[in-house]
Amino acid sequence: MRIAIFLTSLLPMAAGAQVLVPTVITPLNTTLNETSGLVVLNGQVWTQLDSGNPNSLYLLDPTDGEVLRSVVIANAPNTDWEDIAADGQWLYIGDFGNNNGDRTDLRVYRVALADLLDTANASVLADTIRFAYALQSDFTSATNNNDWDCEAMIAVDDSLFLFSKNWVNNKSYLYALPATPGDHFAERRDTLDAQGLVTGATYDPANGAIALIGYTDGLYLPFVWRFAGYPQHAFFQGVAQRNMLSSGITQMEGIAWHGIGSVYISNEMSVLNGARLWELQLDLPTVVAPTAAPSADVRPTVGNGRFTIRAERSGTLRIFDANGRVVLATEVHQGDNAVDASFLPPGTYAVQTGAAGAGVPIVVQR
Repeated sequence: MRIAIFLTSLLPMAAGAQVLVPTVITPLNTTLNETSGLVVLNGQVWTQLDSGNPNSLYLLDPTDGEVLRSVVIANAPNTDWEDIAADGQWLYIGDFGNNNGDRTDLRVYRVALADLLDTANASVLADTIRFAYALQSDFTSATNNNDWDCEAMIAVDDSLFLFSKNWVNNKSYLYALPATPGDHFAERRDTLDAQGLVTGATYDPANGAIALIGYTDGLYLPFVWRFAGYPQHAFFQGVAQRNMLSSGITQMEGIAWHGIGSVYISNEMSVLNGARLWELQLDLPTVVAPTAAPSADVRPTVGNGRFTIRAERSGTLRIFDANGRVVLATEVHQGDNAVDASFLPPGTYAVQTGAAGAGVPIVVQR
């Protein structure tokens, strides 16, 4: 059996005109009419409500949309909670809704997962991460006519990453923020031509996949963005794919991975429909075509599907199949690393690792 190694440059790509078809699972209890974010914790689906609603988190039953449990965040007023995210230790509540662009009290509340998931607790306390946008100097109120709004957040490593909801230019700015209590500036890292308003985000630590939900400005036609194969935390610099959803006019707000290639999404109540929980099949976007751009020392062992990669620094190596799915994720360290891909069926695979250079994968053909 022959193994051929080709180096490729993984460039940003906004592809995929196919319309995706989400499935309605259930209407939501009317308590959740203004659901604005979703997160899955140990198989449980949690949500929160946005401005004008209680400062509570809600555990919902994904089969019938009923509220199974509510937990008050006692010291965290709900000015405009817009998204929730979690890592292995904390749940983060984004109180950063800013339709007028004039808020000077932006914050993220941090709640210990152990406290939230303890069924004996009807209320818990939160730490506060206060922040401002480093580039904002004008706080003139401009309702739905500014680029300082935000409704989407993920937690990755030791940071929070915010995806802005830009009313003026319909783009989304990527901001980085320390995930620790205190006073911070959110630093702008990158820009996505979102072609609409981004309202929710989710990160899958199993494979590094990121998805954004949103809708077109004015028409409320939902779309979803997917990102994979990006270097480090440069989420927009890997493979990107945008698809419209076939749900018609719907104010989609929440999104959360809940299995391989599958997300929950939720919409707020509107004059056209009630709040609902949906399911959407969402594979990773396909890896793009190769162009020569060697930047790593890779030595195959011919005939057995194994290869050695010499990494300049430690990082995570991921192997994608032809459909863009992650079929192997493993840590590599500075120096030589033996990688065993012999268990994979014959085919073309893309191997991407930040340790082998920014955004440079290796296509392995067996």
